[in-house]
Amino acid sequence: MDERYWIRLLPWRHKNKPEFKSTQIKFAPKLKITHNDGWVYLELLLANPSSWTVWVEEASVALADLDANLQTATSTGEAILKIRHSIRPYDELSVSLARTIYDAAGRPQGAYSSLVLTNVRYRVIDGWCDAKLETCFVEMEALGVVGLHHPHGHDKKTNQINGPIDPPKQEHKG
Repeated sequence: MDERYWIRLLPWRHKNKPEFKSTQIKFAPKLKITHNDGWVYLELLLANPSSWTVWVEEASVALADLDANLQTATSTGEAILKIRHSIRPYDELSVSLARTIYDAAGRPQGAYSSLVLTNVRYRVIDGWCDAKLETCFVEMEALGVVGLHHPHGHDKKTNQINGPIDPPKQEHKG
C-alpha cells in the first residue's frame, strides 16, 4: 500500500514527516466553454494536479456590469453553487456555471452579458483555501452561452474589482 495511506491512519506518524501546508497545494480551477452535440456549455473545470485529495465545497459567483433585459426575477448579482465533491490526486471535475450565472442575473429571457468573478472554496489536508479565478466577460442567452472572453474592453472596471495596478498610459491618436 501507499505510504500516504498509513500516514492518514496513524496520526502519531505525522510528527516524523515533513509538514505540509494546504497553501502549498496548487489547485487550478478555470472557466471554459465546451461544445457537445451542438450545445455550448460554460464549465468550471476543477483540476487537481497535486498528490493529495481536494474537497471542493462551493463556487461563489459575482456579476459586475450586468447588461440584461426582461428579467423574471430581481438580479442579486451574486450566487453560490454548492459542489461538495472530492477530487482525487491528478484528477479533474467539471461543473456547469450557466444556471448559477443565469440566476444571479435575474433569469433574463434575452441576451445578457456581465463580468464574472468566481471564487472556489476548497479544503486540502487540514485547511480551507480560496482560489480566485481570473475575471471573465460572459455573453449568454438564457442558459445558453454565446461567448467567454478576457475583459480587454473592460480593463478599467476589472482593475477596480481586482485591485490597483499601474496607471494606464495615454495613447495619442494621430
